[in-house]
Amino acid sequence: MIPYTVNIKLAARTLTGTLNLQNKTTVDWGWQGLIAQGCHSSILIIDPKTAQTIQVLERHKANVVKVKWSRENYYHNLSSPYCLRLASGDASGKIIVWDVVSGTAHCEIQEHSKPIQDLEWLWNQDASRDLLLAVHPPNYIVLWNGDTGTKLWKKSYAENILSFSFDPFDPSNMALLTSEGIVFITDFSHSKPPGSAGKKVYIASPHASPAHSKPAIATAPAPTGAKKALNKVKVLITNEKPTAEAVTLNDCLQLSYLPSKRNHMLLLYPREILILDLELSQTVGVVAIDRSGVPFIQVIPCAQRDALYCLHENGCITLRVCRSTAAAEEAADPDQSVQELVYDLRSQCDAIRVTKTVRPYRMVICPINENSAALMVSDGRVMLWELKAHTGKAAANPSSGLSPLYSPVSFCGAPLGPNQKRIQDLSLNSMIAQTLIAGEVPPPSSNQQEVQLKFLLTGLLSGLPLPPFAIRMCPPLTTKNINHYQPLLAAGTSNGSILVYNLTSGLLHKELSVHSCEVRGIEWVSLTSFLSFATSSPNNMGLVRNELQHVDLPTGRCFAFRGERGNDEPPIEMIKVSHL
Repeated sequence: MIPYTVNIKLAARTLTGTLNLQNKTTVDWGWQGLIAQGCHSSILIIDPKTAQTIQVLERHKANVVKVKWSRENYYHNLSSPYCLRLASGDASGKIIVWDVVSGTAHCEIQEHSKPIQDLEWLWNQDASRDLLLAVHPPNYIVLWNGDTGTKLWKKSYAENILSFSFDPFDPSNMALLTSEGIVFITDFSHSKPPGSAGKKVYIASPHASPAHSKPAIATAPAPTGAKKALNKVKVLITNEKPTAEAVTLNDCLQLSYLPSKRNHMLLLYPREILILDLELSQTVGVVAIDRSGVPFIQVIPCAQRDALYCLHENGCITLRVCRSTAAAEEAADPDQSVQELVYDLRSQCDAIRVTKTVRPYRMVICPINENSAALMVSDGRVMLWELKAHTGKAAANPSSGLSPLYSPVSFCGAPLGPNQKRIQDLSLNSMIAQTLIAGEVPPPSSNQQEVQLKFLLTGLLSGLPLPPFAIRMCPPLTTKNINHYQPLLAAGTSNGSILVYNLTSGLLHKELSVHSCEVRGIEWVSLTSFLSFATSSPNNMGLVRNELQHVDLPTGRCFAFRGERGNDEPPIEMIKVSHL
């Protein structure tokens, strides 16, 4: 037999665990279907279809604070192919542009030594696909060339910049969320920095608005017309700085333009979501939570339907769909009507068990379908939820004022077939039709069916618990076991459980609760079984209670190898098994 050599380049696989607090907002779902998540100084690339970590990027020296996928809406062919590009910023101010397929850094950028506040690729222009906009603390906006690392321009502002949002209908409009208010920029361009400092506006807190004041006296005349519109306003946008008594925008968590409505913006507070009409400079919708409700953490507006994905502090994801009540008001007073936006709760997923060390961090939704969501938990878990629609009528409750949701009668211009009841759950706009007015009944000739929405957990990616660990690799690959060999790694934890990982996929193969104290060592007996020992805390004489267990992986059966001994003895230091 002639010997031969095969060179295989295997990428290093990193098993990650709990997240750092600075990784709280470090997640992004790209248009190619992959999720990027920061874990300390590493970046995980997750495939939501299989719930697997397919790549780990390691070059940052500090904790990663922002990640952002580059879009693919540019010309590419076989000679100039599209590549998976990801921009990441860390707590030391460094920005790295990655080639995700090869796992290498394409470009490194360093401007300041403070954490990056926000990142965004400028995809809505044809000049270049490499333009990357970054917020460098405390008040700088810098436009970079993500291919060469060249600084194109830099602009400073008076207040500290927290985040920014682009108008999806006009790329020259941009809003900055600052420590004191909002700065609107109307002359943003990639060719030069904004010429003016922008229009600075101040927004009083909703708790200081007239809507939270005492109700009017019963004898007073009912407000109509303009007065009625003013009473609906929860927040007013003014150019004057609010007084010291009025709480300002300090407790605002998020600012974002609505991709489903032109000239509309949302502001997220812990207990309220405010929908602003920028043409009227006032609030046209409020989603409020009572005192017994769970506060908001994050909200993501949808583009296919006027809907909001909301993340709460207990890890619950809720979907709220807009219901317009303008038609009834226009019929009553068409000259002085004000469109009020009401977002009804349509579906919610199960909450997680929140502790001091387990908290929900961030949520992302699929930008293509908008019917899948991923929840990042502080202990390293990634929970993948999918929105499903099923036909059926909700329980009748006239006092709720909820209008029914109906399935669309056509998709992409193609009507339903004669034997097709409804369209498949391909995306959000194929699941629910445009929301009808409250109380409106569909025409009798319509073949629309009423649908109900629900969340379904379709994937779970777990992380390692807190160290220390006792790790041991299974016996090596040989010519005798090549047909059934699996590269399994056993990791003993401090709480007595043993995690078995398949290193081919990087997934958790099994989690076994074996011991009642910290695992000290593991020794494999065969490819499917191992011995593990654990020792309790020593007493005054330095003696411990040893636990020695034999574990069979296919069945999960555990039995005490030395019997149930409760005697105090010196701790077991090491065990060895002869495979002969």
